[in-house]
Amino acid sequence: MAKIVVFGASGKAGKEIAAVAEARGHEVTRIGRDPGVQAAAEVAAGYDVAVSSVADLSRDAAEFYREAAGALVASGAGRIIVVGIYTLLETSPGVRVIDGPDFPDEYRPFCLGHAAGVEVLAESEADWLVMSPSGNFGGTSTGTYRLAPVDPADELTYEDFAVAVVDEIDNPAHRRTQIGVASA
Repeated sequence: MAKIVVFGASGKAGKEIAAVAEARGHEVTRIGRDPGVQAAAEVAAGYDVAVSSVADLSRDAAEFYREAAGALVASGAGRIIVVGIYTLLETSPGVRVIDGPDFPDEYRPFCLGHAAGVEVLAESEADWLVMSPSGNFGGTSTGTYRLAPVDPADELTYEDFAVAVVDEIDNPAHRRTQIGVASA
């Protein structure tokens, strides 16, 4: 069983991920509110997996997500799994949802903030994965999921997403990339 730290464990996704991991017998440390970036690096040190499901809407998104990703990389955690957003998934090779001509400007800073964090991960030597809903969170739990390309009509429950994340912890199949997930 893995030793897992879940940052953002008081939120919807983090709480479900921690619960599924505990139910499968993993040793889970739940971190609720942001302990501070440097504290996060210290907390995650020595863990097999660090899961990040955090946001700080009071800060500049790019600054926050760069710092958060950097802290996770610096921690030396064996694996990093980040809860991402579908707007960074590709609609075609090299073209993300956010790059589309009709993407609303008011959402761009938050999305680019997430992208900045992914860039930090990509530039590191860390074993990382960003898992995103392929559409939006919502719907009724099916108990199962599927990997899916971006589709704003797709729904993903927090419960089904947690199963996907912990399945990836139990049987790593994706590394150094971002994948989309939808309820099946």
